[in-house]
Amino acid sequence: MLTIIFKIILCSSLLIGIYYLFLQREKMFRFNRFYLLLALVFSYLIPFVKINLPAISEQKNELIFDEIQTQELVQTTAQVSNFNWMNLIIPICILISIGLIIRTINSIRKIINLKGKEINYQNQKVKLVEKNLPPFSFWNKIYLNKSYFQNQQIDNRIFQHEKTHIVQKHSLDILFLEILRVISWFNPALYFYKKAMTDNHEFLADESIIKQQNNIKDYQQLILSEILQAQNLNLTHQFNYNNTKKRFIMMTTKKSKFEKTKKLFAVSAFAGLSILFVQKVYASEIETENQARVPELLATQLIKSDTIPQKTNEKNNIKLKNSNKAKAPQAPQASKKLKENELPIPPPPPPAREGKPAEFPEGLQALRTQFANTFDASKLEKKGLLKANLYISIDENGVTKDVRAEGSNQDFNNEAIRSLKSVVQDKKWKPATEDGKEAATVFKLPIMMNFQ
Repeated sequence: MLTIIFKIILCSSLLIGIYYLFLQREKMFRFNRFYLLLALVFSYLIPFVKINLPAISEQKNELIFDEIQTQELVQTTAQVSNFNWMNLIIPICILISIGLIIRTINSIRKIINLKGKEINYQNQKVKLVEKNLPPFSFWNKIYLNKSYFQNQQIDNRIFQHEKTHIVQKHSLDILFLEILRVISWFNPALYFYKKAMTDNHEFLADESIIKQQNNIKDYQQLILSEILQAQNLNLTHQFNYNNTKKRFIMMTTKKSKFEKTKKLFAVSAFAGLSILFVQKVYASEIETENQARVPELLATQLIKSDTIPQKTNEKNNIKLKNSNKAKAPQAPQASKKLKENELPIPPPPPPAREGKPAEFPEGLQALRTQFANTFDASKLEKKGLLKANLYISIDENGVTKDVRAEGSNQDFNNEAIRSLKSVVQDKKWKPATEDGKEAATVFKLPIMMNFQ
């Protein structure tokens, strides 16, 4: 999840950076509006998109994992309450989001509750408010101080400016952005998007007035006359903004000869970033993931029936490619001497009424992947198929106490132990539980490798 969040922040930041560098000063306001909206939608969706690619052709020895089983030890301890500060992150994020929701609702409520008289002016809803506010629009209504309505008329430049915001539905853009800020307030790029959007909306509204052949200088004087009035209403399109200089410049700016080139570059950026931020899943990874799901289901069924896996009907067993049936470790005979790195199998405990196995902090698939990447097969000089059972002793606190291997090839066992210790070192497992209490366990990881 953290990877997806990072991709969203990075992608949205790159796209808004492109806007400010290449598009902001160009007189192509409709394209810029489309670009800003598409950039937000693209940034928040592309990290979730997956594409399947063919497997990378590479000759290498492959580790194969069999079913994973866990085995509860007799020793159990009382549940230890270890406070984890990381657990506070999600509640804090939720509280901040709730606070932003309340703030947004309060902003809407302040607008709706403005006291005044509603009229219909040229087929447009207008509210003449008593409070001394400059003109602004929200959703489908224009809000004006009653002093702007004289002789049953409203200055046409003010009216058309605010009506443009309504006709082009600029409020939807702002509300969409506010929703994203609620769910991802930690994304700093959103604050730049809001500034860019509100500026662009004003440029569009100014453009509609100028196209009606109004005198630009008179219109600029009208804007300046409104600057002295101020208000504090979020989510609205006010007649005046603190971007007067930009608006005046854009009113007189001519179209650039590089406009088409910049449009093409902006569109191409989406194609390039889609390749960079899309999730690439290779065929070999898909097969591994599918194989990984089978043992988890089988292990869960076995644990529910008993802490020691029982023999099952061969017809009901789920088989893996190149894998053998998983067998519960048998207690060693008294006459057999334990070899180096062999794990003494604990005596079978009484059946647990209700228990859960230990869990690797990053998940079972992560354990397998990290182990396979750490395993160095170049140290082994062997042909054919090698097998081993790895046993990880985990105490009631989730700490790895020991790693042992059981297999016919000692070199293979030693390398497996070294690799697994490297992976689980300093990693704290989620302890197994028995009847609601944390318990020590032995985690079994069968592996095979076929040497060509």
